[in-house]
Amino acid sequence: MVPHARVIEVSLAGTLSADNRHRLERVLRLREGDEFVITDGCGHEATAVLGLKGNYQAGEWQMPDREPLLAVSLFAAVSKGERFEWLIEKAVEMGVARIVPLMAERCIVKEPGSPKVERWRKIAATAMLQCGGCLLPEVADPVKLELLPAPAEGITSILLHEEALSVSLYQLPDKVGRTGIWLVSGPEGGFSDREVKLLLDKGWQPVWLGRRLFKTDTAPTIALANLLARSWFG
Repeated sequence: MVPHARVIEVSLAGTLSADNRHRLERVLRLREGDEFVITDGCGHEATAVLGLKGNYQAGEWQMPDREPLLAVSLFAAVSKGERFEWLIEKAVEMGVARIVPLMAERCIVKEPGSPKVERWRKIAATAMLQCGGCLLPEVADPVKLELLPAPAEGITSILLHEEALSVSLYQLPDKVGRTGIWLVSGPEGGFSDREVKLLLDKGWQPVWLGRRLFKTDTAPTIALANLLARSWFG
């Protein structure tokens, strides 16, 4: 089987989508009779055989053990340039369950339109396929910070904050977040005092990453790596 020959298809038999057929036949050079992997994006995968004219036939769905036990939702302020796309890719590779783009007071970029959001979703799908995942994380439509909900019952909520008075990420007990974690990360320049108060009033817990100031894409990456490592290896 050709490495990385993985595509998203929800049926065990049928005709490949145009994009998937292009990837398998033109990019990866698969031919009739070659094997590849399909995933439904909901936790299942199956080995399939390529037929003529983009048709395929797969075996039974399997549920591989490649997903973290911990469901982490990342609420990340949208950053400029390619930084946010990089963050989406790395968050998906680490096993995040949901990504919610946030619009905060100090966001440099304007609220993204539908084409940009669709691009983010394609980046998430590509990252999932490349790392061997089978659960496609949701990339939600952008949300204004004021509309961010209070944490749900049983969810550990984390507000990444630069103040040393906050609890350190490494001081969180291992049992925290075994049900799920919501992680919120700010834009360039951080959240405003008004926004921090708003989040604290809603029940978000401020958490400190250390004595250095990190870029808007670095801070959530550090936090996700630490939190998800508890699920992968804990």
